[in-house]
Amino acid sequence: MEERNIRNDSDNGEQSSHMDLFVGAGLAISGNLLISISLNVQKYTHMKNSNREDPVHYTKDVLWWLGLTLMGLGEIGNFTAYGFAPASLVAPLGTTTVVANFFLAALFLKEKIRPEHLFGCALAVVGAFLLVTFSSKKERVLDGSEIMQLLSEIPFIIYICVEIASLCVLFFLLYVKKLKVIVVLILITAITASFTVISAKGVSSMLQVTVSGQPQFKYPVLYIMLIIMILTAVVQIKYLNQAMKDFDSTVVVPTNFVFFTLSAILAGIIFYKEFWGMSGLEICMFIFGCIMCFVGVYFITLGLPGSHKPKEAQPLITSDVFPSWLTASVNVGQVQPQGEVNHNIFDGTDSDRQPILTAQEINSSSEEINTDVNRSNFVNQEARNYGTNNYDSD
Repeated sequence: MEERNIRNDSDNGEQSSHMDLFVGAGLAISGNLLISISLNVQKYTHMKNSNREDPVHYTKDVLWWLGLTLMGLGEIGNFTAYGFAPASLVAPLGTTTVVANFFLAALFLKEKIRPEHLFGCALAVVGAFLLVTFSSKKERVLDGSEIMQLLSEIPFIIYICVEIASLCVLFFLLYVKKLKVIVVLILITAITASFTVISAKGVSSMLQVTVSGQPQFKYPVLYIMLIIMILTAVVQIKYLNQAMKDFDSTVVVPTNFVFFTLSAILAGIIFYKEFWGMSGLEICMFIFGCIMCFVGVYFITLGLPGSHKPKEAQPLITSDVFPSWLTASVNVGQVQPQGEVNHNIFDGTDSDRQPILTAQEINSSSEEINTDVNRSNFVNQEARNYGTNNYDSD
């Protein structure tokens, strides 16, 4: 009788865990859909503002605030999802944002849908299914004391130090070296997002424990994580909005998805130990699901318009940051020309592709050389004739 009760309790626990997993996945998908809509609304606001004769600051546009509100609602959905599902599952489900962004761009911007784009969407959906199926089913709600213990562990301290050092380097490149490229902006967003993920899951867990009847308000870590979550969310919005302003959304959204997903999964593994207790097959299938989502994102963005360069675009790697011998294989022009090539036209965009001499200069130089040769031959002939005449006269 006791064994039957224990078995029933175990079955009920597994059913509850599976139900929480699906609730968390549903909240994450819904939140990401709202985020995708908000990103496109904000991008439309920037495009409309750039076409004005007298541009105004985007914060004065009501439509931009609508996009910001939708993003806030989407982030609330993601925040709630962390209380029901592992962070390593909630983050990869951000592929919903990429898929939705593609169809929204096709619907409102009249972009063409190609077979490879549909193939990428199919890969992303299958990858999301694998993530939900093989993610950790042993999600544990942590209280304040357990979270404080996790914060004091050596692997997490090393992880935080590496992240802070990386942020310092990125800020140095962005503000000191003026290296304003999409990778720098998205890396800042992704690294700060890892702090947001850790804080959001911690706050959500402690609030869930509080609702269950064990108040957690006596732990200072609750308020510290809440402040970190808000501040890092503001930083994310700032730099993601900057990227959306200067670059195309079809580049920003998938790039942000890949970097954010990797950062969030790594944070979940190191801090919350979400892969602990999973079998080798489950881990491999989970990683395979992530790879399918990444490949799907690649095919979705394949052939779409490239990024718009900012007004003062800087090269990805310059000799001012790294020595020239280190970037010799990076900053090079195209080796083999593609299509019709006109060597007489140079637009000044790539100094490595500028010909040393144009065709006109080569022809002009050849004519001058031929003229000099003819003149030299004429002088020599005259000298020989003059010498022959003098010899005959003698």
